[in-house]
Amino acid sequence: MEDLKWTKIAPAKTAWQEMPFGPGIYKCYLTGGLPKNVEWPTELKPLKRGGLIYMGRATNLRSRARHHDTQTSKSTFRRSLAAILGLQAQWHGRSAHPRLTDKDEEILSAWMVSNLGTSFSVVKDADAMAGIEDALRAELCPPFNRDGRTPEQLHVSTVTTEANRNALRDKG
Repeated sequence: MEDLKWTKIAPAKTAWQEMPFGPGIYKCYLTGGLPKNVEWPTELKPLKRGGLIYMGRATNLRSRARHHDTQTSKSTFRRSLAAILGLQAQWHGRSAHPRLTDKDEEILSAWMVSNLGTSFSVVKDADAMAGIEDALRAELCPPFNRDGRTPEQLHVSTVTTEANRNALRDKG
């Protein structure tokens, strides 16, 4: 596996602006805290400040970073965060994927800016990137990667799926 050189964890917006227009892998960390009203089951491994919560790959890191900074309808990671943060009750379905109201999109974006950090590594061999990401996800098991490998991942998947189902049902 390629020897990856990771950038220092930086606030998401700062890291995204520093990402190159090239291939790589990125990691998102919880650098702040969850709101007090968030119910994370006590039997699950807690989401701790500084802990890795999500990772992904991109053929264009800067473009992918912007993807996470847009509507929930365009990002599985944002939909998962919104569901865990309890914003899903105000979702409305206007596309294939539900999205938050404009006000809640702003709330989620502000929460992400205040509470997430990002690190990235450029991957020179874009053809090997999927295998590298898969190996890292299997080793690190970030809870917001909905791979179904851990109870934490299953919880995030279940909460997000339920929120998605409710939003589509409410769409009528």
